[in-house]
Amino acid sequence: MRERRIPRIAWFTPLQPVASGISFYNEELLPLLAGSWSIDVFVDGYYPTHLRESRGLRVLPARRFRGLDRHEPYDVVVYQMGNSPAHAYMYDIALSRPGILVLHDTVLHHLVLSMLLNRRGGGLYRELMRQRYGSRGVEAAERVLRGQLPDDLFAFPLSEDLIAASHWVVVHSENSRRQVETLVPGAAVTTVPMGVRLPPLIDRSVARALLGLPEDVFVLASITHVNPYKRLDVVLRALRRLRQRRPTLLVVAGSVSSQVPLDRLVDLMDLDDVVDRRGFVTDAEARLIAAAADVCVNLRYPTAGETSASLLRLMGAGRPVLVSDAGAFSELPDAAVAKVPVDVLEDETVVALLDALADRPELAVAMGRNARRFIEVEHSLPRMALAYHRLLEAATGATRPEPPASVPEETIDLAAVAPPPKPEATVQAVAGALSGLGLGGDRELVAGVG
Repeated sequence: MRERRIPRIAWFTPLQPVASGISFYNEELLPLLAGSWSIDVFVDGYYPTHLRESRGLRVLPARRFRGLDRHEPYDVVVYQMGNSPAHAYMYDIALSRPGILVLHDTVLHHLVLSMLLNRRGGGLYRELMRQRYGSRGVEAAERVLRGQLPDDLFAFPLSEDLIAASHWVVVHSENSRRQVETLVPGAAVTTVPMGVRLPPLIDRSVARALLGLPEDVFVLASITHVNPYKRLDVVLRALRRLRQRRPTLLVVAGSVSSQVPLDRLVDLMDLDDVVDRRGFVTDAEARLIAAAADVCVNLRYPTAGETSASLLRLMGAGRPVLVSDAGAFSELPDAAVAKVPVDVLEDETVVALLDALADRPELAVAMGRNARRFIEVEHSLPRMALAYHRLLEAATGATRPEPPASVPEETIDLAAVAPPPKPEATVQAVAGALSGLGLGGDRELVAGVG
């Protein structure tokens, strides 16, 4: 008997070295699916640095897609779409060759804008905004073309064309589902959980010693790319008040947008001695910073309809996290995160929540435990892979073996973390703590969060 043909899947996504959360997301997801499907991953003409080809998984330049698809049409095409220029290469293909559109952001305005302006399409942009949104759209477009970037661009998603052209749309939250169904009534929308790898826990004292952070300080951590919507100014204002009541330190780990004058903000608020700006860090150091923190902050508003993988990893590391009570973040359990309404009392709420978590460490521990349990149950990598697998079965009409029901735990190579020099006593304390965790011999520390 002839073996059934394995369905062929074309998969468009950025991969590392493109520094994108969507790159990391797909690098964890694709190997779980490759055992059941024949997947060609199309990238924008570079060589991936992390994803390795294997049986059922190969990486090709996007320029080859149309020829391959004409010669032997793919059974289904998947587009991993986000609101950044890294996705521009797949945009026109997604319009002309419909398939499964995975919307990591329901708002694609900044992607479409960058594409049109790169093509000197200022007039086309203005006309598109007029057609979609009338006089309000034209007014917003005029401000953009004058060099402004108003917050209300999030009210003009410019994702309608892609949604309407797609056979299926995948989102990661009920909030995003409602947005898509409002933008394009009748769209076929499927909600798939955002999956992250659940890390084993790291002892806080070990992490602080490795990173050179003091033990007797209330440590806040922001571990994400800093842009104007991450509301770090709110955190800095809270820090200015908290430091008057207790020794406090804010660790900022992540690249910083040119639109955020972080150094000037820190200087103007006289916070230079209590803000540790580390810039872009390795995954290993990010996980250690999360483990070292008493509380993590992950505010964002307005949102582009995204579900934050960085937030889910912080929760999976068992950390209490402050989030903005907006968009998909409002769906998180109240017992697993501390929600901050975006209103005139935002600053006061942040200070009050941080004070409460500092004064009642048992509350912080309980919130972190609830967060970790929520990620374990609702946002595991195997659960995400199985949801994709079932969608591919529905799209192709094929029945294939299910992806693995578990994944290996992460580890951290301590050699990848470069802490500042430490006194010998501190080194001995770290070695003792590692030995107590059963991790001293192989130079590895189980992972926290990225």
